[in-house]
Amino acid sequence: MKRWEIINYLIEASEAREYLEIGWGKGINFKKIFCSSKTVVEPREKFLTAEFLPSGAKVFKGTSDEFFEQNIKNFDIVFIDGLHRDYQVRRDILNSLKFLNENGYIICHDINPAREEVQRPEGSPPEINSWTGDCWKAWVKFRQERPDLKMFVVDTDSGCGVITKGFQSTININKDYNNLCWEDLEKHRVEWLNLIQKKDFHNAL
Repeated sequence: MKRWEIINYLIEASEAREYLEIGWGKGINFKKIFCSSKTVVEPREKFLTAEFLPSGAKVFKGTSDEFFEQNIKNFDIVFIDGLHRDYQVRRDILNSLKFLNENGYIICHDINPAREEVQRPEGSPPEINSWTGDCWKAWVKFRQERPDLKMFVVDTDSGCGVITKGFQSTININKDYNNLCWEDLEKHRVEWLNLIQKKDFHNAL
């Protein structure tokens, strides 16, 4: 199960019409999404050429912060895959919640890193061709502070976190948030992320 399969299922199940993707890159995910209206936010000029840009999509050329500052539109589905730093993921989630329709979903990529090296804030070593960043820390903070959300992470594709309005039992991390480290995630991964297996995805909604 890939991230676009999760997103497309949620689009169909919720009869979503408005889709927002933060972080286009080369469009690997975006091009596989089926929704009547699709908007993409991408600040990197190298990905804003005719080679990569999708036809028919609404494109905002700038950062997610800049996009939300001027946005007046609500969305049914938001996919967050922009800057992989915990502080930015927190902002992207908070801003997305402001413009999320009732019964809408936010999906966050790279929430469940498999190796310590790929989640380092400064980036992975050159020999490792992947980087999740420390997105997981932002997720843990929302699991700690937001009982008004329903949150779980599907254990696939580097971790696909699903957020919708609802309720959850908050977690107690017993540690200052700013001092969280890889060993903490390893020890509390299932509880802190509310990690589920692919086979349990449909029942978790």
